[in-house]
Amino acid sequence: MKSRTSSRVFNFRIVAVVIGAALAACAQSGEDSLFQPGQLTFGGTRQIKDVQPVAGFLPDPSLLQPGGPGQAALVYRNATANFAAYNKVFLDPVTIWTEPDSALNSVPESQRQAAADRFYSDLYNALSKHCQMVTSLAPGTMHLRVALTDATTPNALLNTVAHYAPFGFSTGYSLASLAFNNGIGYFAGTAAAEGYATDAATGTLLWQAVDKRGGTTALIANTLNSWRDVDKAFQAWSDKLAARLQELGACQR
Repeated sequence: MKSRTSSRVFNFRIVAVVIGAALAACAQSGEDSLFQPGQLTFGGTRQIKDVQPVAGFLPDPSLLQPGGPGQAALVYRNATANFAAYNKVFLDPVTIWTEPDSALNSVPESQRQAAADRFYSDLYNALSKHCQMVTSLAPGTMHLRVALTDATTPNALLNTVAHYAPFGFSTGYSLASLAFNNGIGYFAGTAAAEGYATDAATGTLLWQAVDKRGGTTALIANTLNSWRDVDKAFQAWSDKLAARLQELGACQR
């Protein structure tokens, strides 16, 4: 009985430490976004609403509006565009556009390029299931450009400890993340991206979007991969884009 009581006290203390650390993180960040409603979990990630476009990438950021349920954080769709007229997609290589204070600027160039290449691969694979992917611009083609604008990777050791330590610790981590951080893990990675599409023949802007996602508190297989949450965001964006184009009537081949 004594050892069981001691274990409960030990777990309670750990939970208190985790929640205390979570509150401290909130206080230090000073970001109201921690308390804004997030979207439902998708692809192992959760949407973060507090995001703004970087300078220079999107054709006309002034057209952006807050997205609705299931949409990007900021979106614009050309109301006069006939998306059913597009059954082909020309996808540019994913580029990296960052603000001066982005954490992504400190990442080695080789890792940034590898991330951009993974994002492109996820987009291509998801879109190619429904759209004809082409290498030249022609009528009936949607010209798609996407940029990774920010990414933070977690401390892999801390993330592993948070998920796989004794029950009391992992439970406290999950509760603190859900209560104070919209389900985004405090030791999780995040990523932000922007994209837009134009008519390949006329250059007319069809849509543009800005979004940000973070890893959740769900148990996962490989927490020692510090890019895991960023990769999950790539997959979520790719699948959601492909599904959204189908909803709009594009790529009905």
